[in-house]
Amino acid sequence: MCVTLFGWLALQDRPAPPTDASGMAWIEGDTFLVVHDAKRPGELARPRASRVQLPSSAEGVVWTPLEISWPEPEGPSHDLESMARVSGTNTYLLAESGDDGVEYRRIYAAEYEGGTLRIESVIPWPIAIKNVEGMAVGRVGKQFVFVCAERAHGRSHTELAWAPFTLHPPAFGNFQKTYLPNPGPDSPDARPVSALEFDAKGRLYAASTRDPETEEGPFHSAVWDIGFLQADVAGRPRLVLRKKPVTVATLDGLKVESLAVREGPHGSELFVGTDDEHYGAIIRPLLARQ
Repeated sequence: MCVTLFGWLALQDRPAPPTDASGMAWIEGDTFLVVHDAKRPGELARPRASRVQLPSSAEGVVWTPLEISWPEPEGPSHDLESMARVSGTNTYLLAESGDDGVEYRRIYAAEYEGGTLRIESVIPWPIAIKNVEGMAVGRVGKQFVFVCAERAHGRSHTELAWAPFTLHPPAFGNFQKTYLPNPGPDSPDARPVSALEFDAKGRLYAASTRDPETEEGPFHSAVWDIGFLQADVAGRPRLVLRKKPVTVATLDGLKVESLAVREGPHGSELFVGTDDEHYGAIIRPLLARQ
């Protein structure tokens, strides 16, 4: 009985999992960064980001909220719904959703080092947005490519925008836009894109969800391989969408809002993170690809 009690007390000292994993990016090894969709002004006490350690024992995933010094006078973020690592660097982009086109349209460039996430600059969203849930940064040669997509709740398609991106200082080139049909079945609850992620080979993955906009669900999600980056004849980056997205996974009962790729010697491993409202958040590996 004492062993069980002490084990229970030890678990109580561990940080509780947050209610959402709205954006996610791999750091190294078994460690990831996650952002949360805490709002202003009613959720100022909630964490905006966490470090996540994959399970190394039966104790499971360890979530550690991060203290962030937010630039004044604006203060803490509002509704972070996506994040992306800039490949080959320790810079991460954290993006607000756009708050249905009303306000809070910022992208934070942050450095992660020694367990600390430090905001280096704040960038206004470079295009008009309404409610972006998917963002990723890929690479063609030495050129970074930024891509984002509206969640487009209840619509049969979404708008996907992409542009060249430079890091020092953070800046965007000319954006190109294309329409991405909802890869899943049409539904009033459908969100064509709830997350985006590139792997090291330039493949672009997307998650789509069905969300009845209740705290209890039920939810449904799917993950797709929707396209890839390549260089054109002049060496400039180009985003190519597949004529038909390739199904990677379906997840009944879960609302996937984040994707992250972990690169290893044998290929890429794709992870999902969820925002299951009252049921909390989980992180799971899906597959490894060469």
